[in-house]
Amino acid sequence: MKFLPPKLAQCLLVSTIIFPTLAFAKTWGLGAVIGAPTGLSANYFLSEVRTVHTTLAYDFSGDDDLQIASHYQWRRNNLSFEDFKMGWFYGVGARLAFRDHDHHDDEDLEFGPSGTIGLFHEFQEIPLEAFLKGNLTVNVIEDTDVDADVMLGLHYNF
Repeated sequence: MKFLPPKLAQCLLVSTIIFPTLAFAKTWGLGAVIGAPTGLSANYFLSEVRTVHTTLAYDFSGDDDLQIASHYQWRRNNLSFEDFKMGWFYGVGARLAFRDHDHHDDEDLEFGPSGTIGLFHEFQEIPLEAFLKGNLTVNVIEDTDVDADVMLGLHYNF
């Protein structure tokens, strides 16, 4: 058995590391969410199965709060119904909310760890992803309480 020349061996080694990374071309998903809260959404793809999903949104449900939430997510693309393929995700993160409970200028700051779970569908012909997600946050700063958020969203992946 012959050994490969060193230069060829190095090229093969580098290509086995680089080409799988290039095959996964998605880096960002940008879009919006509607629900409680409603606003902007970004999903940064670390790999095919790991993302960081962040929302900057306003909750119109009566608390009048502006919030930012970010979650490290694990994705599973293993739900299939005939020709309709779906996946699900779960993750952990945190949420920061600026609340105006009594509609005056005295805003409260709430912060706490948060968990997320949801479903997603990536369209085949166009780089769009639709998703439904729920977040559960345990506020530990300002007041100790629990908040639940549900959002429907759409991302353009590039």
